[in-house]
Amino acid sequence: MQTILLAVDFSPASRNAAVFAAELAKLLHTKLLLFHAYMLPTPISEVPYAMVTVDNLQKENEEQIKKEADWLHDDFGLEIEWLVRIGIASDEIKTLTREKDIGLIVMGMKGAGGLDKIIGSTTINVSRKVKTPVLVVPHDAAYTPIKNITYASDFSYKTSTRLFNPLLELARAFAAKTHILFVRQHHGGNSELEFTGKKSSELIFEGYDHEYVTTEEPSVNQGISRYLRQHSSELLVMVAHKHTFLERVFSKNHTTAMAYETHVPLLILQDKD
Repeated sequence: MQTILLAVDFSPASRNAAVFAAELAKLLHTKLLLFHAYMLPTPISEVPYAMVTVDNLQKENEEQIKKEADWLHDDFGLEIEWLVRIGIASDEIKTLTREKDIGLIVMGMKGAGGLDKIIGSTTINVSRKVKTPVLVVPHDAAYTPIKNITYASDFSYKTSTRLFNPLLELARAFAAKTHILFVRQHHGGNSELEFTGKKSSELIFEGYDHEYVTTEEPSVNQGISRYLRQHSSELLVMVAHKHTFLERVFSKNHTTAMAYETHVPLLILQDKD
């Protein structure tokens, strides 16, 4: 992992995510890039407003992000790179992942009540558009070293070991245990699917402290919710397959069922072509 990109919007949630990004950058010995995207204000007809130029907005945002960079430098002893651009945040972040060697995108999010509330529109757009892992940090999550990682899998897709490198890198750096959680939605389940999934996962997690956990619940998110309530975990990991598991969990049909605590950071791994 060469560079961690921290999306900054100068909110308390963003500053909280900055702590996570900085701690990870220190532990993994990576570069930290702060990025902020802004848009020109849209005038409302018949309402007088002061004309704001792009140059003025650029300078103002650069001054703000420099303060964030100075704070991180002073508190964490990191050399910080920063960048400000005009444009839609998700589009500009996607462009940056093509321009630079970004290994992880960290985004703060204010939420209340469930994972559907954590995942805001910008974060969803970023996670759908990019092929880079995204770490979503809830606004009320306090940084603590990772001891337990919960990886929620549906065992229905063949995945490459490269996909799991960010998870394995964190597990190794923190000496954390990975709990591979499978939510069985039907009583009895598909034993062949589970057997094949565990066999495939064993190749990925060989040499790492891990265990397999199966729980029965009508919906995936309810199963994850119950498990996280009953077992301490500092990181939840899910894989975004194109139009599949993660998007099903985030679909409107599931949002009312989202009930688990928002204090667990979510690492989204990207299984996309």
